[in-house]
Amino acid sequence: MKRAVWVTHVGVFLVVVAMLARAAWADPSGPGDVPQIMGAFTHIGFAPQATFLTTDSIVFAATYYDNKAACSGVAPTFAQLFVFNSEGVFILQLNAANSPSSQGPKYQSLLEGIGPRAAGSYKFTFLVRDCTNTTSVVLPEFVPFRVIAP
Repeated sequence: MKRAVWVTHVGVFLVVVAMLARAAWADPSGPGDVPQIMGAFTHIGFAPQATFLTTDSIVFAATYYDNKAACSGVAPTFAQLFVFNSEGVFILQLNAANSPSSQGPKYQSLLEGIGPRAAGSYKFTFLVRDCTNTTSVVLPEFVPFRVIAP
């Protein structure tokens, strides 16, 4: 029984990694290939999820893309995580860790974790300032998540 659960978790993880990698490996197109944040999600361990217990620590992740030659392989000036409640009231701001992604020098992985939260509905976004400190980028929409009592 435990083996079946483990295999299921590994399978879900591999599917999610493949989806994120597939989305990130294709360079975004558009006017001037502007910097953007892609593939944001919340997770525990290796499994992305949107519902957590009040006792869970939550990890927020996203991929930041910047096509500028000056920023290739260079960390952004800063990356921040903002959390709001469902009514849009500001709850939390943290500096996010960022590191070069395995998907190439145009990509940065953004990660930030928070401790247990009170029960409720929340949403988050990342804010990134590019390496030249001239362009700010946010997620195009807030990403929702829920915290429930055990």
